[in-house]
Amino acid sequence: MHQKPFTTSGEHRDSALSVLHPVMLVGKGAFGLGPVALNLAKEQNILGCDARIWCFDTQDEITWASGQSGLPSGNITGFPLSGPRKLWFSPRMVKAAYGPEGRAFDVVHQHCLWTSCSLATNILRRKQGIPTVIDPQGSLNTWAVNNSRLKKRLALAAYQRENLENASCLHALADSEVEVFRRFGLSNPIAVIPNGVAEDRLHVAGCPERFRHHVGLKADARILLFLSRITPKKGLPLLVEAIESLGDASSGWVLIIAGADEFNHKAEIEGLLERKKMTADIRFVGPLYDSLKDDAFAAAELFILPSHSEGAPLVVLESLAAGVPVITTTASPWEELNTRHCGWWVDISAEALAGALAEALRLPAEKLAEMGRRGHRVVTENYTWTTSARKTVELYHWLLGASGKPDFVVTG
Repeated sequence: MHQKPFTTSGEHRDSALSVLHPVMLVGKGAFGLGPVALNLAKEQNILGCDARIWCFDTQDEITWASGQSGLPSGNITGFPLSGPRKLWFSPRMVKAAYGPEGRAFDVVHQHCLWTSCSLATNILRRKQGIPTVIDPQGSLNTWAVNNSRLKKRLALAAYQRENLENASCLHALADSEVEVFRRFGLSNPIAVIPNGVAEDRLHVAGCPERFRHHVGLKADARILLFLSRITPKKGLPLLVEAIESLGDASSGWVLIIAGADEFNHKAEIEGLLERKKMTADIRFVGPLYDSLKDDAFAAAELFILPSHSEGAPLVVLESLAAGVPVITTTASPWEELNTRHCGWWVDISAEALAGALAEALRLPAEKLAEMGRRGHRVVTENYTWTTSARKTVELYHWLLGASGKPDFVVTG
Protein backbone atom coordinates (compact mmCIF):
# COMPACT_ATOMS: atom_id res chain seq x y z
CA MET A 1 0.00 0.00 0.00
CA HIS A 2 1.51 3.33 -1.06
CA GLN A 3 0.80 6.30 1.16
CA LYS A 4 0.28 9.81 -0.17
CA PRO A 5 2.59 12.54 1.15
CA PHE A 6 1.49 14.27 4.34
CA THR A 7 2.22 17.71 5.73
CA THR A 8 2.85 17.60 9.46
CA SER A 9 4.34 20.11 11.92
CA GLY A 10 4.79 22.64 9.13
CA GLU A 11 7.00 20.32 7.08
CA HIS A 12 6.33 18.42 3.84
CA ARG A 13 7.79 14.94 3.53
CA ASP A 14 7.46 12.66 0.52
CA SER A 15 7.62 9.40 2.43
CA ALA A 16 5.54 6.61 3.89
CA LEU A 17 3.25 7.45 6.77
CA SER A 18 5.50 7.48 9.83
CA VAL A 19 3.94 6.16 13.04
CA LEU A 20 5.38 6.07 16.56
CA HIS A 21 4.14 3.54 19.12
CA PRO A 22 5.26 4.45 22.67
CA VAL A 23 4.87 1.51 25.08
CA MET A 24 6.47 0.58 28.40
CA LEU A 25 8.14 -2.67 27.39
CA VAL A 26 8.28 -5.12 24.50
CA GLY A 27 10.48 -7.84 26.03
CA LYS A 28 9.60 -10.77 28.27
CA GLY A 29 8.34 -8.47 31.01
CA ALA A 30 5.89 -6.70 28.71
CA PHE A 31 3.02 -9.19 29.08
CA GLY A 32 0.09 -8.08 26.86
CA LEU A 33 1.11 -4.52 26.01
CA GLY A 34 4.34 -5.36 24.22
CA PRO A 35 2.78 -7.78 21.72
CA VAL A 36 0.08 -5.21 20.92
CA ALA A 37 2.63 -2.60 19.86
CA LEU A 38 4.92 -5.11 18.16
CA ASN A 39 2.25 -6.82 16.08
CA LEU A 40 0.46 -3.62 15.16
CA ALA A 41 3.72 -1.97 14.05
CA LYS A 42 4.72 -5.05 12.06
CA GLU A 43 1.40 -5.17 10.19
CA GLN A 44 1.44 -1.41 9.56
CA ASN A 45 4.88 -1.78 7.97
CA ILE A 46 3.52 -4.52 5.71
CA LEU A 47 0.82 -2.04 4.67
CA GLY A 48 3.49 0.48 3.63
CA CYS A 49 3.95 2.57 6.78
CA ASP A 50 7.16 3.29 8.64
CA ALA A 51 6.06 2.17 12.11
CA ARG A 52 8.46 2.40 15.05
CA ILE A 53 8.41 1.75 18.79
CA TRP A 54 9.80 3.68 21.76
CA CYS A 55 10.07 1.70 24.98
CA PHE A 56 12.17 1.29 28.15
CA ASP A 57 13.70 -2.10 27.33
CA THR A 58 17.36 -3.09 27.10
CA GLN A 59 18.87 -4.12 23.77
CA ASP A 60 18.80 -7.79 24.77
CA GLU A 61 15.06 -7.61 25.40
CA ILE A 62 14.53 -5.71 22.15
CA THR A 63 16.43 -8.40 20.25
CA TRP A 64 14.24 -11.09 21.83
CA ALA A 65 11.05 -9.13 21.01
CA SER A 66 12.17 -8.61 17.43
CA GLY A 67 12.77 -12.32 16.99
CA GLN A 68 9.35 -13.15 18.44
CA SER A 69 7.37 -10.64 16.40
CA GLY A 70 9.27 -10.26 13.17
CA LEU A 71 9.51 -6.49 13.59
CA PRO A 72 13.12 -5.47 12.81
CA SER A 73 15.06 -4.50 15.92
CA GLY A 74 16.09 -1.28 14.16
CA ASN A 75 12.46 -0.18 14.39
CA ILE A 76 12.56 -0.38 18.20
CA THR A 77 14.34 2.20 20.37
CA GLY A 78 14.91 1.52 24.05
CA PHE A 79 15.41 4.42 26.46
CA PRO A 80 17.02 3.97 29.90
CA LEU A 81 15.01 4.72 33.01
CA SER A 82 16.12 7.17 35.69
CA GLY A 83 15.27 6.90 39.39
CA PRO A 84 13.07 4.16 40.93
CA ARG A 85 11.81 1.74 38.29
CA LYS A 86 8.24 2.01 39.56
CA LEU A 87 8.14 5.64 38.37
CA TRP A 88 8.89 4.61 34.76
CA PHE A 89 10.65 7.92 34.03
CA SER A 90 13.11 8.34 31.17
CA PRO A 91 14.62 11.81 30.65
CA ARG A 92 16.17 10.56 27.40
CA MET A 93 12.77 9.67 25.97
CA VAL A 94 11.46 13.10 26.91
CA LYS A 95 14.51 14.75 25.31
CA ALA A 96 14.03 12.72 22.13
CA ALA A 97 10.43 13.93 21.92
CA TYR A 98 11.63 17.55 21.91
CA GLY A 99 14.31 16.95 19.27
CA PRO A 100 14.60 15.95 15.62
CA GLU A 101 13.77 12.33 16.48
CA GLY A 102 10.32 13.50 17.57
CA ARG A 103 9.78 15.56 14.44
CA ALA A 104 10.14 12.44 12.29
CA PHE A 105 6.60 11.17 12.94
CA ASP A 106 3.20 11.86 11.41
CA VAL A 107 1.12 10.14 14.12
CA VAL A 108 1.73 8.95 17.69
CA HIS A 109 -0.20 5.88 18.88
CA GLN A 110 0.48 5.33 22.59
CA HIS A 111 -0.26 1.95 24.25
CA CYS A 112 0.08 2.59 27.95
CA LEU A 113 -0.69 5.12 30.70
CA TRP A 114 0.98 6.29 33.92
CA THR A 115 4.57 6.46 32.59
CA SER A 116 6.84 8.97 30.88
CA CYS A 117 5.54 7.60 27.60
CA SER A 118 2.65 9.97 28.32
CA LEU A 119 5.06 12.86 28.95
CA ALA A 120 6.70 12.19 25.59
CA THR A 121 3.32 12.01 23.85
CA ASN A 122 2.30 15.35 25.39
CA ILE A 123 5.50 16.93 24.05
CA LEU A 124 5.06 15.42 20.61
CA ARG A 125 1.53 16.84 20.47
CA ARG A 126 2.26 20.29 21.96
CA LYS A 127 5.72 21.05 20.57
CA GLN A 128 5.77 19.03 17.35
CA GLY A 129 2.07 19.40 16.45
CA ILE A 130 1.61 15.66 15.86
CA PRO A 131 -1.86 14.02 16.17
CA THR A 132 -2.00 11.52 19.02
CA VAL A 133 -4.00 8.34 19.60
CA ILE A 134 -4.16 6.94 23.14
CA ASP A 135 -4.87 3.25 23.75
CA PRO A 136 -5.34 2.70 27.54
CA GLN A 137 -5.67 -1.10 27.17
CA GLY A 138 -8.04 -1.33 30.13
CA SER A 139 -6.15 1.14 32.33
CA LEU A 140 -9.21 3.38 32.82
CA ASN A 141 -11.48 0.63 34.17
CA THR A 142 -12.66 1.40 37.70
CA TRP A 143 -10.68 -1.42 39.34
CA ALA A 144 -7.49 -0.44 37.51
CA VAL A 145 -7.80 3.27 38.36
CA ASN A 146 -8.41 2.50 42.04
CA ASN A 147 -5.36 0.23 42.23
CA SER A 148 -2.33 2.31 43.35
CA ARG A 149 -4.80 5.18 43.52
CA LEU A 150 -2.49 7.82 45.00
CA LYS A 151 0.19 7.28 42.37
CA LYS A 152 -2.37 7.55 39.58
CA ARG A 153 -4.01 10.68 41.02
CA LEU A 154 -0.59 12.33 41.06
CA ALA A 155 0.08 11.19 37.49
CA LEU A 156 -3.30 12.52 36.35
CA ALA A 157 -2.56 15.92 37.85
CA ALA A 158 0.99 16.05 36.48
CA TYR A 159 0.55 14.87 32.89
CA GLN A 160 -1.94 12.06 32.32
CA ARG A 161 -5.20 14.01 32.23
CA GLU A 162 -3.68 16.49 29.79
CA ASN A 163 -2.53 13.55 27.67
CA LEU A 164 -5.99 11.96 27.61
CA GLU A 165 -8.15 15.07 27.22
CA ASN A 166 -6.09 16.49 24.37
CA ALA A 167 -5.60 13.30 22.37
CA SER A 168 -6.79 13.54 18.79
CA CYS A 169 -8.53 10.20 19.29
CA LEU A 170 -8.88 7.51 21.94
CA HIS A 171 -8.56 3.86 21.01
CA ALA A 172 -11.14 1.51 22.56
CA LEU A 173 -10.77 -2.25 22.23
CA ALA A 174 -14.52 -2.89 22.28
CA ASP A 175 -17.82 -1.00 22.37
CA SER A 176 -18.00 -1.47 26.14
CA GLU A 177 -14.80 0.54 26.60
CA VAL A 178 -16.42 3.58 24.95
CA GLU A 179 -18.66 3.92 28.00
CA VAL A 180 -15.62 3.55 30.29
CA PHE A 181 -13.97 6.53 28.58
CA ARG A 182 -17.11 8.65 28.75
CA ARG A 183 -17.58 7.89 32.47
CA PHE A 184 -14.02 9.06 33.01
CA GLY A 185 -15.08 12.43 31.57
CA LEU A 186 -13.40 12.14 28.18
CA SER A 187 -15.22 13.62 25.18
CA ASN A 188 -12.63 12.85 22.46
CA PRO A 189 -13.47 10.87 19.33
CA ILE A 190 -13.08 7.16 20.01
CA ALA A 191 -11.95 4.54 17.49
CA VAL A 192 -13.21 1.04 18.32
CA ILE A 193 -10.52 -1.33 17.04
CA PRO A 194 -10.01 -4.72 18.73
CA ASN A 195 -6.73 -6.43 19.45
CA GLY A 196 -5.80 -9.28 17.16
CA VAL A 197 -3.75 -12.37 16.54
CA ALA A 198 -1.02 -12.67 13.93
CA GLU A 199 -2.34 -14.76 11.06
CA ASP A 200 0.57 -17.18 11.24
CA ARG A 201 -0.43 -17.94 14.85
CA LEU A 202 -3.70 -19.40 13.59
CA HIS A 203 -1.81 -22.41 12.25
CA VAL A 204 0.65 -23.12 15.09
CA ALA A 205 0.42 -26.60 16.60
CA GLY A 206 2.14 -27.18 19.92
CA CYS A 207 3.09 -30.56 21.39
CA PRO A 208 0.90 -31.60 24.36
CA GLU A 209 3.14 -34.54 25.28
CA ARG A 210 6.16 -32.25 25.53
CA PHE A 211 4.29 -29.93 27.90
CA ARG A 212 3.08 -32.81 30.07
CA HIS A 213 6.66 -34.06 30.33
CA HIS A 214 7.87 -30.54 31.17
CA VAL A 215 5.50 -30.19 34.13
CA GLY A 216 5.45 -33.87 35.14
CA LEU A 217 1.82 -34.68 34.40
CA LYS A 218 0.36 -38.09 33.62
CA ALA A 219 -1.13 -38.67 30.18
CA ASP A 220 -4.69 -38.91 31.50
CA ALA A 221 -4.65 -35.67 33.55
CA ARG A 222 -7.05 -33.07 32.13
CA ILE A 223 -5.59 -29.55 32.11
CA LEU A 224 -7.28 -26.31 33.11
CA LEU A 225 -4.85 -23.54 32.17
CA PHE A 226 -4.35 -20.06 33.66
CA LEU A 227 -1.68 -18.14 31.75
CA SER A 228 -1.17 -14.53 32.72
CA ARG A 229 0.60 -12.42 35.33
CA ILE A 230 0.20 -13.70 38.88
CA THR A 231 -1.05 -10.41 40.22
CA PRO A 232 -4.06 -9.30 42.31
CA LYS A 233 -6.21 -8.05 39.44
CA LYS A 234 -6.22 -11.47 37.78
CA GLY A 235 -8.59 -12.89 40.41
CA LEU A 236 -6.78 -16.07 41.42
CA PRO A 237 -8.29 -16.09 44.95
CA LEU A 238 -11.75 -16.15 43.32
CA LEU A 239 -10.65 -19.13 41.24
CA VAL A 240 -9.33 -20.97 44.29
CA GLU A 241 -12.63 -20.40 46.09
CA ALA A 242 -14.58 -21.57 43.04
CA ILE A 243 -12.57 -24.78 42.70
CA GLU A 244 -12.87 -25.50 46.42
CA SER A 245 -16.65 -25.26 46.17
CA LEU A 246 -16.73 -27.92 43.45
CA GLY A 247 -15.37 -30.66 45.68
CA ASP A 248 -15.00 -33.96 43.83
CA ALA A 249 -16.45 -32.45 40.61
CA SER A 250 -12.93 -31.29 39.70
CA SER A 251 -11.42 -34.74 40.17
CA GLY A 252 -9.13 -35.71 37.29
CA TRP A 253 -8.36 -32.09 36.41
CA VAL A 254 -5.15 -30.19 37.17
CA LEU A 255 -5.02 -26.40 37.29
CA ILE A 256 -1.79 -25.13 35.73
CA ILE A 257 -0.94 -21.57 36.84
CA ALA A 258 1.58 -20.14 34.39
CA GLY A 259 2.95 -16.63 34.58
CA ALA A 260 5.36 -14.21 36.17
CA ASP A 261 4.89 -13.24 39.82
CA GLU A 262 4.04 -9.62 40.67
CA PHE A 263 3.96 -8.02 44.14
CA ASN A 264 4.79 -11.44 45.69
CA HIS A 265 1.21 -12.48 44.91
CA LYS A 266 2.27 -16.05 44.17
CA ALA A 267 3.23 -16.52 47.84
CA GLU A 268 -0.23 -15.26 48.86
CA ILE A 269 -1.94 -17.79 46.61
CA GLU A 270 0.35 -20.60 47.76
CA GLY A 271 -0.47 -19.72 51.37
CA LEU A 272 -4.19 -19.75 50.58
CA LEU A 273 -3.88 -23.17 48.95
CA GLU A 274 -1.93 -24.52 51.93
CA ARG A 275 -4.59 -23.33 54.36
CA LYS A 276 -7.31 -24.92 52.26
CA LYS A 277 -5.26 -28.12 51.71
CA MET A 278 -5.69 -27.76 47.94
CA THR A 279 -2.10 -28.14 46.76
CA ALA A 280 -2.37 -31.58 45.10
CA ASP A 281 -4.06 -30.62 41.82
CA ILE A 282 -2.80 -27.06 41.37
CA ARG A 283 0.69 -26.36 40.00
CA PHE A 284 2.71 -23.21 39.43
CA VAL A 285 4.99 -23.58 36.41
CA GLY A 286 6.42 -20.06 35.97
CA PRO A 287 6.28 -17.94 32.81
CA LEU A 288 5.89 -19.74 29.47
CA TYR A 289 7.44 -18.41 26.27
CA ASP A 290 7.97 -19.48 22.69
CA SER A 291 7.21 -23.12 21.85
CA LEU A 292 6.54 -24.05 25.48
CA LYS A 293 3.61 -21.63 25.51
CA ASP A 294 2.27 -23.24 22.33
CA ASP A 295 2.68 -26.65 23.97
CA ALA A 296 0.67 -25.50 27.01
CA PHE A 297 -2.26 -24.43 24.84
CA ALA A 298 -2.03 -27.71 22.90
CA ALA A 299 -2.22 -29.70 26.14
CA ALA A 300 -5.02 -27.67 27.76
CA GLU A 301 -8.67 -28.56 27.33
CA LEU A 302 -9.90 -25.37 28.97
CA PHE A 303 -8.50 -21.90 29.68
CA ILE A 304 -9.55 -19.62 32.54
CA LEU A 305 -8.95 -15.93 33.31
CA PRO A 306 -10.91 -14.90 36.44
CA SER A 307 -9.96 -11.20 36.31
CA HIS A 308 -11.28 -8.22 38.24
CA SER A 309 -10.13 -5.80 35.49
CA GLU A 310 -9.01 -6.14 31.86
CA GLY A 311 -9.00 -4.34 28.55
CA ALA A 312 -9.33 -7.01 25.89
CA PRO A 313 -6.68 -9.52 26.99
CA LEU A 314 -4.58 -10.99 24.21
CA VAL A 315 -4.36 -14.29 26.04
CA VAL A 316 -8.09 -14.90 25.44
CA LEU A 317 -7.51 -14.43 21.71
CA GLU A 318 -4.44 -16.68 21.87
CA SER A 319 -6.40 -19.40 23.62
CA LEU A 320 -9.26 -19.27 21.13
CA ALA A 321 -6.79 -19.19 18.23
CA ALA A 322 -5.26 -22.37 19.67
CA GLY A 323 -8.70 -23.99 19.76
CA VAL A 324 -9.10 -23.91 23.55
CA PRO A 325 -12.47 -22.74 24.99
CA VAL A 326 -12.30 -19.95 27.56
CA ILE A 327 -13.90 -19.09 30.88
CA THR A 328 -13.48 -15.43 31.78
CA THR A 329 -15.35 -12.67 33.57
CA THR A 330 -17.23 -9.58 32.46
CA ALA A 331 -14.07 -7.62 33.32
CA SER A 332 -13.23 -8.08 29.63
CA PRO A 333 -15.53 -7.56 26.60
CA TRP A 334 -15.95 -11.20 25.66
CA GLU A 335 -19.71 -11.73 25.47
CA GLU A 336 -18.98 -13.61 22.22
CA LEU A 337 -17.84 -16.54 24.33
CA ASN A 338 -21.52 -17.02 25.15
CA THR A 339 -23.12 -15.93 21.89
CA ARG A 340 -20.72 -17.94 19.71
CA HIS A 341 -20.70 -20.92 22.10
CA CYS A 342 -16.93 -21.06 22.50
CA GLY A 343 -16.70 -20.49 26.24
CA TRP A 344 -18.25 -18.89 29.31
CA TRP A 345 -18.48 -15.15 30.07
CA VAL A 346 -19.58 -14.76 33.69
CA ASP A 347 -19.90 -12.26 36.52
CA ILE A 348 -16.86 -11.40 38.63
CA SER A 349 -17.52 -13.72 41.55
CA ALA A 350 -16.46 -17.09 42.88
CA GLU A 351 -20.06 -18.32 42.56
CA ALA A 352 -20.28 -17.44 38.87
CA LEU A 353 -16.88 -18.98 38.15
CA ALA A 354 -17.88 -22.15 40.04
CA GLY A 355 -21.05 -22.42 37.96
CA ALA A 356 -19.13 -22.17 34.70
CA LEU A 357 -16.48 -24.60 35.89
CA ALA A 358 -19.07 -27.13 37.06
CA GLU A 359 -20.60 -27.11 33.58
CA ALA A 360 -17.29 -27.15 31.71
CA LEU A 361 -15.46 -29.79 33.74
CA ARG A 362 -18.15 -32.38 33.25
CA LEU A 363 -18.09 -32.05 29.45
CA PRO A 364 -16.28 -34.76 27.51
CA ALA A 365 -13.08 -33.81 25.72
CA GLU A 366 -14.74 -33.87 22.28
CA LYS A 367 -17.41 -31.35 23.33
CA LEU A 368 -14.73 -28.97 24.62
CA ALA A 369 -12.74 -29.46 21.41
CA GLU A 370 -15.85 -28.60 19.39
CA MET A 371 -16.20 -25.36 21.38
CA GLY A 372 -12.52 -24.69 20.72
CA ARG A 373 -13.01 -25.07 16.97
CA ARG A 374 -15.81 -22.51 17.10
CA GLY A 375 -13.49 -20.14 18.99
CA HIS A 376 -10.81 -20.57 16.34
CA ARG A 377 -13.34 -19.54 13.68
CA VAL A 378 -14.30 -16.44 15.69
CA VAL A 379 -10.67 -15.28 15.78
CA THR A 380 -10.03 -16.13 12.13
CA GLU A 381 -13.08 -14.16 10.99
CA ASN A 382 -12.79 -11.09 13.21
CA TYR A 383 -9.59 -10.76 15.22
CA THR A 384 -6.39 -10.65 13.17
CA TRP A 385 -3.71 -7.96 13.37
CA THR A 386 -4.01 -7.47 9.61
CA THR A 387 -7.62 -6.31 10.01
CA SER A 388 -6.81 -4.12 13.02
CA ALA A 389 -3.80 -2.53 11.29
CA ARG A 390 -5.87 -1.59 8.23
CA LYS A 391 -8.31 0.19 10.51
CA THR A 392 -5.56 2.10 12.30
CA VAL A 393 -4.12 3.33 9.00
CA GLU A 394 -7.61 4.45 7.95
CA LEU A 395 -7.87 6.27 11.28
CA TYR A 396 -4.53 8.03 10.77
CA HIS A 397 -5.58 9.22 7.31
CA TRP A 398 -8.67 10.81 8.85
CA LEU A 399 -6.68 12.50 11.63
CA LEU A 400 -4.30 13.93 9.05
CA GLY A 401 -7.16 15.29 6.94
CA ALA A 402 -6.58 12.89 4.05
CA SER A 403 -9.92 11.01 4.22
CA GLY A 404 -13.36 11.04 5.82
CA LYS A 405 -14.22 9.78 9.27
CA PRO A 406 -14.18 5.94 9.48
CA ASP A 407 -17.42 4.24 10.50
CA PHE A 408 -15.71 2.69 13.55
CA VAL A 409 -15.01 6.14 15.08
CA VAL A 410 -17.52 7.37 17.70
CA THR A 411 -17.78 11.13 18.15
CA GLY A 412 -20.85 11.39 20.40
